[in-house]
Amino acid sequence: MILSALLTSVGINLGLCFLFFTLYSILRKQPGNAEVYAPRLVAEGKSQQTSNFNLERLLPSAGWVTRAWRPSEAELLSTSGLDAVVFMRIFIFSARGFTFAVIVGIFILLPINYMGKQLSLDLFDLPNKSLESFTISNVDDGSNR
Repeated sequence: MILSALLTSVGINLGLCFLFFTLYSILRKQPGNAEVYAPRLVAEGKSQQTSNFNLERLLPSAGWVTRAWRPSEAELLSTSGLDAVVFMRIFIFSARGFTFAVIVGIFILLPINYMGKQLSLDLFDLPNKSLESFTISNVDDGSNR
């Protein structure tokens, strides 16, 4: 894999992520979408639907992200049910495990693999080289690393 292709892919995925985040943030505020984004509030009659135009509905906001992380497990259980509690536990556990793996990978595995002498490597032409220099195939056979 070529480093420039990897960075292009990362850029495209981050752009799409930002686009979908923005679309969700705008669409959830529209009164016609209340049945989709807040079905429980509509069923209980607590939905606040206004039909007059409001410019704030067309502007994306990230306030819903912080509100989504605030409730405790007891509050989440009472409002959303057991499925939401289990999903949040799995999500938080996965995020913590991924964080640990990233730290180990960046600060331990990448330097060890990069300093291997198995593959020839030109530091100045790194963006056009293969990412094999960062894999275990770059470490010599029988190495103490």
